[in-house]
Amino acid sequence: MSFKIFLSKFLKYGTLMTSLGFVITVSLQIFARFFLSDVPPWTEEASRILFIYAIAFASGLAYRGNYFVFLEAFYATFSEKLKKIIDLISPLLSLVLFGFCAYYTLPVIEMGMDEYSPTLQVIMAVPFLSILILSLSLSYFSFLSLMNKIKFWKS
Repeated sequence: MSFKIFLSKFLKYGTLMTSLGFVITVSLQIFARFFLSDVPPWTEEASRILFIYAIAFASGLAYRGNYFVFLEAFYATFSEKLKKIIDLISPLLSLVLFGFCAYYTLPVIEMGMDEYSPTLQVIMAVPFLSILILSLSLSYFSFLSLMNKIKFWKS
């Protein structure tokens, strides 16, 4: 199994599991507000962390599938040469941006090893790890996109 297939499956199942967990915790919170005397305090924090992870897992898949917002109205007015340049620069800038983000996330994760979340009492490195997952997956898929654009541009 290639790394690309493994990463895609990891991101897909991560998105499914965290989205399902998010729906369950929010549903529990809604149920508790209407039918119980006290709302479990951990549901808000758990749903926040699960939502952040769902976005982190899904972002790489969205980049791979080209599902991000695209300003077609402006892009259509450009010349073919400018379109090629933009198509080449866009994944390069994404690679640089998320590469820097991944690099600078490592000290943040290290700082999170000494901190705990207020209600769940998990180390904050766990939520901060989502930034690294997002950054690395976007960097990888932007790198693949850049390589494909370079091959296409040369031909």
